[in-house]
Amino acid sequence: KHKGNVVDPWSVLDKQGSDAVRWYFYTSSAPWLPSRFYADAVSEAQRKYLGTLWNTYCFYVLYAEIDKFDPTKDDINKCALTVMDKWILSGLNTLVDTVDKNLNEYKIFEAARAMQDFADSLSNWYVRRCRRRFWVSGEGEDKIAAFTTLYTALKTLTLLTAPFTPFMAESIYGNIVLSVDKSAP
Repeated sequence: KHKGNVVDPWSVLDKQGSDAVRWYFYTSSAPWLPSRFYADAVSEAQRKYLGTLWNTYCFYVLYAEIDKFDPTKDDINKCALTVMDKWILSGLNTLVDTVDKNLNEYKIFEAARAMQDFADSLSNWYVRRCRRRFWVSGEGEDKIAAFTTLYTALKTLTLLTAPFTPFMAESIYGNIVLSVDKSAP
C-alpha cells in the first residue's frame, strides 16, 4: 500500500457494482493462479456475462410486453419447438447439470465459465438466429415456441446465477417471473 499500487475497492464497487466484482473474481482465473485486480478487468467481465445476460433479458421483455406474452399460459413441453429451440434447451439442460456438479465439488470457476459460455450462446446464437420469429405479427405457434423457449432459458439461467450475482438475478426474476406468476416462489 505504501507504493500506491493498490486499487480502492469502494471506487470499483461504486462504479461497477458488487455483482460485477463478484463475477470478476469467479471468472478471472482459477483460484490457485495469481491474478491482477484492476477496474478495466472488472468492466470486461461485466460486459462478457452480465451485459450479455441483461441485453438478452431486455430483448425478451421488450417483445414480450409488445405482444403481451404470458408464460404461464404456455407449456414448453407442448410447444412446437424448432431445431434451434431444442438446441438451446439441450444446452440449458447440460448447463444445469454442469453447474450442479461443479458447485457440488466447489469448482466455482468452472461453473461460472459454463454460465458465461451459455449466456453467449443464448444471445449470439439463439436470439440472433431467431430474432425474426419474435418480430412476426400475430400470435403464431412458432412465435409462442420462441417466447416460451427464451423465457425458460432466462428463468433457469437466472436461478443458476443467483448465488453468483444475486442482485441482478433478483431483478430479472422479479420482472419476468414474479410479475406474471404471483404463486412463484
